[in-house]
Amino acid sequence: MTNKSNKITIIFLFALMVLISMGDNVRGVFIPVFKREFNVEDTSMGLMLIISSLGYMTFTFLGGILCDKIGQGKVLKLGIFSALIALIILFFSPNFTVLLVGMFVINMGISLIGIGINTLIPLLGVAFQAILMNMIHSFYGVGATITQRTAGLLLYEGFSWRTIYLYLIILYSLAFIISFFVKIPEREKYEEDKRIQWGYILKNKLTYFYMIALGLYVAAEMSTGNWFINFMQNSHGFNENKSAFYSSLFLGIFTVGRLTGGFVVEKVGHFKSIMISLFFATSIYTLGLVLGNKGLIIVSISGVFFSIVFPTLVVTISKVFPRNSSFVTGIVITSASGISMIVNFLIGYFNDLVGTTNSFFIIPLSLFISTIFSVIIFLNTKDVRLD
Repeated sequence: MTNKSNKITIIFLFALMVLISMGDNVRGVFIPVFKREFNVEDTSMGLMLIISSLGYMTFTFLGGILCDKIGQGKVLKLGIFSALIALIILFFSPNFTVLLVGMFVINMGISLIGIGINTLIPLLGVAFQAILMNMIHSFYGVGATITQRTAGLLLYEGFSWRTIYLYLIILYSLAFIISFFVKIPEREKYEEDKRIQWGYILKNKLTYFYMIALGLYVAAEMSTGNWFINFMQNSHGFNENKSAFYSSLFLGIFTVGRLTGGFVVEKVGHFKSIMISLFFATSIYTLGLVLGNKGLIIVSISGVFFSIVFPTLVVTISKVFPRNSSFVTGIVITSASGISMIVNFLIGYFNDLVGTTNSFFIIPLSLFISTIFSVIIFLNTKDVRLD
């Protein structure tokens, strides 16, 4: 690829990250609305999040294989098209069952776009992959911040959730058209992974340590996006606008941290940055919940320490597993999605069982366990060069 086409590709990846964030994070704003419109409880919302995670999990795994088979370019197009179809389903959904179908399909599309981006960055041949990965993933936070703040405000002003999905349909349609004019590097031009080493991957304890560390981190991040607004409205009596403000503040601070965090990672080191970030995320999040109403601003501020964990952990996979790295990345992210799915469902279940205030502590608990397993990975990979 020429330098110019490389830049265009990177800009397109930034835009795609914003789009998948919009498609992913608007769901959290809509949970209270869905409950009212479809006459369901938090347990049903937990089921919705399970269905969403199943779609994401299944096609992250298949997407890792497809990237090797047909290339990242086709996987990205397939992902955008799938998400577009899903948004149309969601826009017209007459009942909760059809809504669940739409949630499954949109997460299929989001997962294909995500795995395409995560496995494409190493093919671009750029230096400082950790910086680029963090900066691109920072735009997930940009999309999340814009989406949750804007959607919350629009709902407060009386707009329908279907109208907001219509806006997303327009944006995804434009992205699908543009995808045919962006040059994506073909995998054949780069070193191919050899045959998948199933035995080595599945018997390697680091594979499972990565699954747990990344899975519980993703669970904490996604649970905050999915349940924070519901928590504030039920436990603290906030309205749509005020709760969306705190949620978007979390995501905005998260975005700033991710945008600049790659430079910190390059200076401090990959795993040291991950461990420090997780430690402070756990501590500050817990403190914010313990302080109650006045501590919600602290929960929002904790977003800065969430920021670098996911992209930096993903970057280290290709270093720890130099062979079959795309496949291992797919397996780890798929398993992480499974863990996140279970945690999200448990929060919904315990919301109905013990109340939103108590069940929300599942999030800092997940962060704490993720911190422990990140330390374990670090202790087992001291000899691996991550620069």
